[in-house]
Amino acid sequence: MNKHLPSKTLKLRRRSARPSGISPGLQMRTRGKESFTEKELTYSQVIRFLLWHAPLMLILRPVPVLATIHSVLVFLIGVHFVLRDETPNRSILVLAYITSSEIMWRGTEAVLVWEYGKYISLLLCILMVFKYRLISKGMVWPVFFILILMPGIFIAPWFDRDAVSYDLSGPITLAVVSFAFHGIELKKTDLQRLFLMILGPSVSMAVLIVFMLLTNDITFYNTDVNELITGHIGANQVTATLSLGATAAFFYIFLSREDHRMRNLMVVLFAVFMTTSVLTFSRAGLWNAVGAIAVSLFFLVRDRTLLLRLQGVVLVVGVIGYFVVYPVLIDVTKGAVLARFSDFDSTGRDKLIIEDLKTFEEHWVTGVGVGQTRYYRDNYLDQFKSNHTEYTRLLAEHGVLGILALLFLFGVAASRAFTQQDPIWKGISVGFTAWALFYMIHSATRMVSVAFTFGVAAARYLPDQEAEDA
Repeated sequence: MNKHLPSKTLKLRRRSARPSGISPGLQMRTRGKESFTEKELTYSQVIRFLLWHAPLMLILRPVPVLATIHSVLVFLIGVHFVLRDETPNRSILVLAYITSSEIMWRGTEAVLVWEYGKYISLLLCILMVFKYRLISKGMVWPVFFILILMPGIFIAPWFDRDAVSYDLSGPITLAVVSFAFHGIELKKTDLQRLFLMILGPSVSMAVLIVFMLLTNDITFYNTDVNELITGHIGANQVTATLSLGATAAFFYIFLSREDHRMRNLMVVLFAVFMTTSVLTFSRAGLWNAVGAIAVSLFFLVRDRTLLLRLQGVVLVVGVIGYFVVYPVLIDVTKGAVLARFSDFDSTGRDKLIIEDLKTFEEHWVTGVGVGQTRYYRDNYLDQFKSNHTEYTRLLAEHGVLGILALLFLFGVAASRAFTQQDPIWKGISVGFTAWALFYMIHSATRMVSVAFTFGVAAARYLPDQEAEDA
């Protein structure tokens, strides 16, 4: 520890010790009231938080005004934390909570602006950057990434505000969140709380699905998603939230070294989220979680301690899956689940990708402008379809600059795989990055979860020993 600093200075949540050009003024004292973030979460705390959230969607859904109040309060709490706190410990938790709560707000039509989750996350991150001076000389790609996207607004034949909001709010938020988190360092206790903020609203959505299943006569077909079981909320978005919850629960298992009850709880939550995700018959969420976890395992298994723990987790999950989850799914869906998830039809997304590539081929220099691909699809397919694949949208709407934007995205993702980091954080970081990249294949940047998962992976992890020595 710097001998010039007060002896009571606590560990930072910003990268003060990293040679990245961040102002030394980042080393600041943490207020005593924030010391709770230094303590590891207990099993009873986690249980209480999850139980409080379990009925939340059932309460908010019939009374949208309560959901609106909830969404505004969450934002105001985030602003309060940024303005009051001297470190971003609690602000990043609000960002995680917004990410998981977005589907509740959209599902209850609580927000006047559809991109509300992205906008408030964007604003909070901007406030954090200025308040905590989270500026690194080495972190320039987000700035260039945003600048690359701007010409597409002027290429379009007219200014379509809704299209600009729909198509650009996601990528811009992704860049800003990445910029903010690059100046933040996380400890195990921070990650535990961050994952818990994701798990709370995810539990609420899982409870909604179980409630709808028990109170409605639902028939499952193997050809389409089932939005009756999601309360007529977009099944793809619901399953994405559950997928993120499952991924967070899986990662939490590796942060609970001594508490066997916590590990068991996370295994159960993982199974619940994956099961309810499958019941929506939206396949995207399942493959998103499986893909992200598979990528993370490539790095987690390199640590012998983590490998031993992983073997136990796989055994338990396998037993629960085969002897409990699988029979329940077969019985509840009358076998339709097998047909649905053995069908690899892209539900028309392949046609959209092909038409995007045709548009890019014809307008490869400048692209057709932000939001214009849907009109070209109308000409090609006689269908007015929104964007589903972010990669081909960037090409078709931004042309050569879209190629450059993709190079930034994949370059950053690749760099995270080759950096020297603690094995557990490298697995989480690369896993979250993969989750975002997989999501952009099937649902573009519809939800703020893409920006958050890609952005939080830019943070630096402080292993326990390093944190104690800081």
